[in-house]
Amino acid sequence: MLARSRLAVVAATTLLSLAAPGFACDVPDDAAAQQAEVLANVNAERKAQGLSALRPSPKLDKAAQSLACDNADRQSISHDSSDGGTLKTRLRKAGYAFRAAAENTGRGFGSGARAVEWWMDSEKHRDNILLRKAKEVGIGIAVSAAPDSKLHWILVVGASR
Repeated sequence: MLARSRLAVVAATTLLSLAAPGFACDVPDDAAAQQAEVLANVNAERKAQGLSALRPSPKLDKAAQSLACDNADRQSISHDSSDGGTLKTRLRKAGYAFRAAAENTGRGFGSGARAVEWWMDSEKHRDNILLRKAKEVGIGIAVSAAPDSKLHWILVVGASR
């Protein structure tokens, strides 16, 4: 339980720093708790399959948050940024040299637990969560403008070189 608490603190600190200048978007008031919930649920799913827990990565968080903000701005669930960027280009911009990476997007889930539940019910998203090579994770959460006001979720898993 102590390890989970430490991960939650790291996740909360990372996401709160992402809500600072540099990311021009709204994040929910409970974004840090939502990020910690996603992390706990992803790691529970991985543990159930005999896989190692993912640890938070500030660089992956940066890549995930940039797409969450972009998708919220466009009210989209795209894997491509509005500037044409892909996961690969976002990881490079974030300074993450990777040997493996995958990304899940989502829109409208009311909680981190619901986002992970939905992703686990989708074969491709489930494969990303259970990517054996993955060691780290980044989680982005943003809110689209009213009246839409939906949560936009991005999960990026990876293994650095």
